[in-house]
Amino acid sequence: MKATAVGTTSGCVIWILAFALVSLCLCPASMVIGTLLGADAMASVMGPYLCPDNSTAEVVTFQTTSTDEFGNEEPATGYEMRCINSDGTVVREGSPDFAFYFIGILALISLIVAAGLAFLVAAPLGTLIGRWSGRSHR
Repeated sequence: MKATAVGTTSGCVIWILAFALVSLCLCPASMVIGTLLGADAMASVMGPYLCPDNSTAEVVTFQTTSTDEFGNEEPATGYEMRCINSDGTVVREGSPDFAFYFIGILALISLIVAAGLAFLVAAPLGTLIGRWSGRSHR
Protein backbone atom coordinates (compact mmCIF):
# COMPACT_ATOMS: atom_id res chain seq x y z
CA MET A 1 0.00 0.00 0.00
CA LYS A 2 1.35 3.45 -0.87
CA ALA A 3 2.38 5.82 1.88
CA THR A 4 -0.24 8.39 0.82
CA ALA A 5 -3.05 5.83 1.02
CA VAL A 6 -1.87 4.69 4.43
CA GLY A 7 -1.57 8.30 5.58
CA THR A 8 -5.05 9.17 4.31
CA THR A 9 -6.67 6.10 5.83
CA SER A 10 -4.95 6.51 9.17
CA GLY A 11 -5.70 10.24 9.12
CA CYS A 12 -9.41 9.53 8.65
CA VAL A 13 -9.45 6.98 11.46
CA ILE A 14 -7.56 9.36 13.73
CA TRP A 15 -9.98 12.17 12.80
CA ILE A 16 -13.00 10.04 13.71
CA LEU A 17 -11.48 9.06 17.04
CA ALA A 18 -10.31 12.59 17.83
CA PHE A 19 -13.70 14.05 16.84
CA ALA A 20 -15.49 11.56 19.08
CA LEU A 21 -13.24 12.31 22.05
CA VAL A 22 -13.27 16.09 21.67
CA SER A 23 -17.02 16.29 21.01
CA LEU A 24 -17.70 14.12 24.07
CA CYS A 25 -16.10 16.91 26.11
CA LEU A 26 -17.16 20.05 24.25
CA CYS A 27 -20.81 19.25 23.56
CA PRO A 28 -21.91 18.68 27.17
CA ALA A 29 -19.71 21.57 28.33
CA SER A 30 -21.42 23.95 25.89
CA MET A 31 -24.83 22.82 27.12
CA VAL A 32 -23.87 23.39 30.74
CA ILE A 33 -22.44 26.83 29.92
CA GLY A 34 -25.59 27.72 28.02
CA THR A 35 -27.74 26.68 30.95
CA LEU A 36 -25.61 28.64 33.41
CA LEU A 37 -25.98 31.80 31.31
CA GLY A 38 -29.64 31.89 32.30
CA ALA A 39 -32.96 32.60 30.65
CA ASP A 40 -32.44 36.34 30.28
CA ALA A 41 -29.22 35.89 28.31
CA MET A 42 -30.89 33.25 26.14
CA ALA A 43 -33.85 35.52 25.47
CA SER A 44 -31.62 38.47 24.58
CA VAL A 45 -29.78 36.35 22.00
CA MET A 46 -32.78 34.47 20.59
CA GLY A 47 -35.35 37.27 20.86
CA PRO A 48 -34.44 39.05 17.60
CA TYR A 49 -34.81 35.77 15.71
CA LEU A 50 -37.99 34.47 17.33
CA CYS A 51 -39.95 37.67 17.90
CA PRO A 52 -41.77 39.54 15.12
CA ASP A 53 -40.49 42.94 13.97
CA ASN A 54 -40.92 45.87 16.37
CA SER A 55 -41.25 43.62 19.41
CA THR A 56 -38.94 42.66 22.25
CA ALA A 57 -38.42 39.44 24.16
CA GLU A 58 -39.46 39.16 27.77
CA VAL A 59 -38.90 36.18 30.05
CA VAL A 60 -41.83 35.19 32.23
CA THR A 61 -41.29 32.90 35.21
CA PHE A 62 -44.01 30.93 36.94
CA GLN A 63 -44.33 28.25 39.59
CA THR A 64 -44.96 24.72 38.35
CA THR A 65 -44.11 21.17 39.36
CA SER A 66 -41.77 18.52 38.01
CA THR A 67 -41.51 14.82 38.70
CA ASP A 68 -38.45 13.32 40.37
CA GLU A 69 -36.96 9.90 39.65
CA PHE A 70 -39.41 8.23 42.06
CA GLY A 71 -42.54 9.76 40.48
CA ASN A 72 -43.07 12.35 43.21
CA GLU A 73 -44.03 15.88 42.25
CA GLU A 74 -41.65 18.66 43.32
CA PRO A 75 -42.03 22.42 43.03
CA ALA A 76 -40.15 23.99 40.11
CA THR A 77 -39.86 27.28 38.25
CA GLY A 78 -40.95 27.48 34.61
CA TYR A 79 -39.48 29.93 32.09
CA GLU A 80 -41.18 31.19 28.95
CA MET A 81 -40.24 33.89 26.48
CA ARG A 82 -42.99 36.04 25.07
CA CYS A 83 -42.75 38.89 22.60
CA ILE A 84 -44.20 42.29 23.46
CA ASN A 85 -44.53 45.27 21.12
CA SER A 86 -43.97 48.91 22.08
CA ASP A 87 -47.48 49.50 23.48
CA GLY A 88 -47.31 46.43 25.76
CA THR A 89 -49.41 44.05 23.68
CA VAL A 90 -48.29 40.44 23.62
CA VAL A 91 -47.67 39.57 19.96
CA ARG A 92 -46.30 36.06 20.59
CA GLU A 93 -47.43 33.93 23.49
CA GLY A 94 -44.94 32.47 25.94
CA SER A 95 -43.01 29.39 24.95
CA PRO A 96 -39.90 27.59 26.23
CA ASP A 97 -38.59 27.02 22.68
CA PHE A 98 -36.01 29.82 23.00
CA ALA A 99 -33.99 27.74 25.45
CA PHE A 100 -34.04 24.65 23.22
CA TYR A 101 -32.89 26.65 20.21
CA PHE A 102 -30.15 28.37 22.20
CA ILE A 103 -28.77 25.14 23.67
CA GLY A 104 -29.03 23.42 20.27
CA ILE A 105 -27.07 26.20 18.56
CA LEU A 106 -24.37 26.02 21.24
CA ALA A 107 -24.15 22.24 20.79
CA LEU A 108 -23.85 22.67 17.01
CA ILE A 109 -21.09 25.26 17.44
CA SER A 110 -19.24 22.90 19.78
CA LEU A 111 -19.46 20.10 17.20
CA ILE A 112 -18.03 22.39 14.52
CA VAL A 113 -15.17 23.38 16.84
CA ALA A 114 -14.60 19.70 17.68
CA ALA A 115 -14.39 18.86 13.96
CA GLY A 116 -11.80 21.59 13.43
CA LEU A 117 -9.73 20.55 16.43
CA ALA A 118 -9.87 16.92 15.35
CA PHE A 119 -8.64 17.90 11.88
CA LEU A 120 -5.74 19.83 13.42
CA VAL A 121 -4.70 16.64 15.20
CA ALA A 122 -5.51 14.11 12.47
CA ALA A 123 -3.79 15.73 9.49
CA PRO A 124 -0.26 15.82 10.95
CA LEU A 125 -0.61 12.39 12.55
CA GLY A 126 -1.91 10.84 9.32
CA THR A 127 1.05 12.32 7.41
CA LEU A 128 3.46 11.08 10.04
CA ILE A 129 2.00 7.56 9.96
CA GLY A 130 2.10 7.56 6.14
CA ARG A 131 5.79 8.54 6.12
CA TRP A 132 6.61 6.02 8.82
CA SER A 133 4.74 3.27 6.97
CA GLY A 134 6.53 4.17 3.69
CA ARG A 135 9.94 3.88 5.34
CA SER A 136 9.25 0.58 7.06
CA HIS A 137 8.48 -1.27 3.80
CA ARG A 138 11.77 -0.41 2.07
